[in-house]
Amino acid sequence: MNTVGTTGAGARLLVLIHGYGADEFDLAGLVPHIDPDGRFFTVCPRGPRSVMGVGAGWYERNNDGTIDSAMFLSSVNALDATIDSACVDRGFDRAEAVIIGFSQGGAMTLASALRTPSATRPAAMACLSGMLTEFDGLDYEFQDSTSDDPLPEILIHHGIHDPVVVIDRGHATRETLTMHGVEHTYREYPMQHEISMASMHDLRDWLAGLA
Repeated sequence: MNTVGTTGAGARLLVLIHGYGADEFDLAGLVPHIDPDGRFFTVCPRGPRSVMGVGAGWYERNNDGTIDSAMFLSSVNALDATIDSACVDRGFDRAEAVIIGFSQGGAMTLASALRTPSATRPAAMACLSGMLTEFDGLDYEFQDSTSDDPLPEILIHHGIHDPVVVIDRGHATRETLTMHGVEHTYREYPMQHEISMASMHDLRDWLAGLA
């Protein structure tokens, strides 16, 4: 899995996970805007699946929406290994990391941060225009069951006019978290499948406010 490092030499790790058909450079340009003070050392991993020979993805889904579950879980495992490697290389504590994913990257983020059994959970995670993916063999820990492995702070952003990951999928993620009593912040924006200026500014403020 290729990884691009971006600006900031901070004391904590920030991981930005791109969507389907994009690449490791896709979200790197956000870093100066969402972390202007360089509080984080940021890495942008590339999905392991080739898409049209140019971009990358994390998993495939059929026309009927069926997800290749083995591919999905393999990508989550690879992502976790990349995060662990970055923490070891830089001397970071994974429990202080922040993971942000867009679209398919949002599904990866939710799975990496909330599945059980899991690696050490990050301090916080954000799912942008993404979705909570559920299938047999993928179980989530929806309760803060131990003080040593608390659930992360969770932020969800979604576009009201998103034609790719429709707003109903954002609502489904919100409703599942709410049903299980998981604290989170959910925000909608008058945007399509994108990160608007308003969403980016709110993301910057959220990141700056993390302990």
